[in-house]
Amino acid sequence: MMAATTDIKRARWPRDLKLFALLTAIWAAWLTARIVMRDVTYYAEPLEAVLLGMKFDGFSARLVLALQAIAAATLALGLAAERRWGLFFALACLLEVVASNLIFMTAYMDDIAEWRRVRLAGVLGIIAVLILLYLWIRARDLLLEENPPV
Repeated sequence: MMAATTDIKRARWPRDLKLFALLTAIWAAWLTARIVMRDVTYYAEPLEAVLLGMKFDGFSARLVLALQAIAAATLALGLAAERRWGLFFALACLLEVVASNLIFMTAYMDDIAEWRRVRLAGVLGIIAVLILLYLWIRARDLLLEENPPV
């Protein structure tokens, strides 16, 4: 008696997208550790976070960092599971990072006390644009195919 086997063949996603998922999972773990370590140890400077160009501190920064960690973990799971929604979510998250850095730079450009963070936001914005373009180039065939695997 032979057992029936199902042979499902589908194209695997590129390995660099899997690597991107792994790096995003590490980023989510780092954000979570950043929240937890602030509770365990003493830091002289307050916890700060930026979302959509607005700067948060204190308890609201913890909430923003928790939201970013959840989004990064969701993105990593979607890409690791090879789901198209994971690609759409990754592109949306990277667009938010680019827009957030741009808004932060324009809002705080004339504040002398924030010049280091403005310069850092400029560099991180350029890096985010490059990552966004790379992700779009690697993922556009998977996003635009006619009959995607379920």
